[in-house]
Parts: sequence; C-alpha cells; structure tokens
Amino acid sequence: MDAWSSQQLSPLYGREVFRSREADETHARVAHELKPHRSAWGHGDVDAVFCRAELSALSLCILRYGCDVDIEPDALGNFVLVQMPLRGHAEIHTGGQTLQIHPGQGAVVSAHKPVRLRWHADCEQLMLKIELSRLQEVARQAFALRGTDTVGEIDFEMPFRLDDVAGTQWCRMVAGLASLLPAVSGNEAFDARWLAHCEDNLMLYLLCHRPNSVLQRHAQAQRGSEQTTLQQLRRAEEFMRERLDAPLSLEDVAQAAGVTRRALALLFRRYRELSPGEVLRNMRLDAAHAQLARNDGASVTEVALNCGFSHLSRFAACYRERFGQLPRDTSRDTARDTSHVAVARH
Repeated sequence: MDAWSSQQLSPLYGREVFRSREADETHARVAHELKPHRSAWGHGDVDAVFCRAELSALSLCILRYGCDVDIEPDALGNFVLVQMPLRGHAEIHTGGQTLQIHPGQGAVVSAHKPVRLRWHADCEQLMLKIELSRLQEVARQAFALRGTDTVGEIDFEMPFRLDDVAGTQWCRMVAGLASLLPAVSGNEAFDARWLAHCEDNLMLYLLCHRPNSVLQRHAQAQRGSEQTTLQQLRRAEEFMRERLDAPLSLEDVAQAAGVTRRALALLFRRYRELSPGEVLRNMRLDAAHAQLARNDGASVTEVALNCGFSHLSRFAACYRERFGQLPRDTSRDTARDTSHVAVARH
C-alpha cells in the first residue's frame, strides 16, 4: 500500500527544480542542491527529476535518477536525511550496515557517519533534509537537557519502518506538512512562526517515536536518576527508623538524605504517596504496635514515649486510626492470648 498519494504530494511535485537526461548535469545539480558527492552511473538511461520545497529548518524533496547510480557523499555533515522510497528500491551502506529500502521501509541517514548509496533505476524517493542544529535543539528541549549538556550526534536505528502504527502516523504528518507549503508565488497562506512549529513537531515525533541515540541516552540517564532518587529515599527512611524516639525536623531528615526540604517532600509524595511526617508517624506507630504486641511489661505510656510520642491522647487517636483499636487493647489481646496458651499447655 502506498504511504502517500500523488494528490497528497502534488504541492511538492509542483516545485520542480530541474529535469535532466544527462548524467554530468544531474550529478552537478544534485551536488549543488543537496551535498557534494561522487557518483558512478550504471544500467539504464538517465531520466532525472528533482523537486524541492524549503521551510525554515527542513526541506522536502523528491528525487529520481531513472537509472542505476552509486552515490558517495561521505558524511552529510550538517544535516540528517530521511529517505523514503515512493517506488522502487535502494541500498544504503553506513555504520557497518547494509540496508535495502523500498516503499514501506526507509532510513534516517545520520549526519556524521560516512554513507554510500545505490539507487536502482526504478527508484524515486521522498526525502526530508533536516538541519542538524535544529534537530539537536528540539531534542534539548524535549528531554529537558541543561545548558551545559550536549546533545551530540544523533543516530537512528535502521530500518525506518513506515508501515507500522508509528510509521503510518509519520506519513500522515509528512503529508500534512506538504499540504501547508507556501505558494510558489510567494504569498504565504500560513504564518511562518506557526509553520516553524509544525517543523519542530515533526522532528519531535521522529525523536520520540523512532529508536535513536538521544532517546537511549535519556532513558539511561532516567534510570540513573531513578536509582539516585531511591537511594535518597532509603537514606531518609533509615535515618528516621533509627531515631524513632528522638524529635526530628524535616531539615534533619532532608540533610541526612542529601536533598532539600522541597525535594524530600516530592520524593515521599512520589514513592509513598505520603508526606515525610506521615511516614515517620506510621513508622513510630508500627514500632509501638510491635512492642505492645510483645507484651514485654512496658506500659502504654512507656511505649508511646519510647516511640517518639509525647502527647498520649494524640498517640491513642493515631494508633486507633491505623490499627482499629486502642493501644491498651493490643496489650490486653496479647496478654489474653498468652494466658490461653499457658492454660492449654498446663
């Protein structure tokens, strides 16, 4: 099934830059329009067509050679090239990989890796030439990178599938962008700022929905951040658990965890769905319950004080809310159970 109809791409077909039946002329024009390169011409007659529409940070292009041709542009340098055959097939050699592309399967050629291409005589492609610096800026904003962080090179996994759910949506977005192309006469129907936003949205979709090195690094950083966050949570809880009988402030706990008070509150809200104070109170109540259940001879007052509660009425209310009974009832139940066991043994 074709990803795009001729009608959807008609605004782009209407922007023909050149047409040629000469190999030398075609080579020179493509080198000028896209990237200097070496080419070797093979089977078939040259019947080249090149169409292009330029926006602010990307260009939509359609290219056909009409014959077999090998192309060696080395590394692309300052742009990323999305290649999507409309008909026919081509081969891409880059990064130690050789990939066959055809309708339904394309490729995103990285800016920094040397690449060799073979276009077969039946091949016509829709291509997106994306400015690398703009793609890096979109990545920086999307993944909340700090000013000192560098996005670096961006590599996409190949092949670039166009026939799955994400690929189908991508094709719709590309067709939508083609429909927004400014009129050739120069009277633009849409605000240039909004069109630039549409370009950025297309790049964002590419970054978020196709496996790539930026997405991978971000996931790794997130996992590292998650581990650090969990370590901070453990430090805070261990600090509280070891000092249940001592008065503790949020500043004390935050300092022990190595975070700010605000970060501490967010940490507990995220992982425990409680405030630090509520977690500490529950720790103290659990410790009191365990001691009362042991029935080691300590009075309710002694247990409450040992577990950090100085207000007995407040302790009793919180205890009942958590365990469904008063502290003294736990002691009585434990004493009764112990008595029953002793009688049974006797």
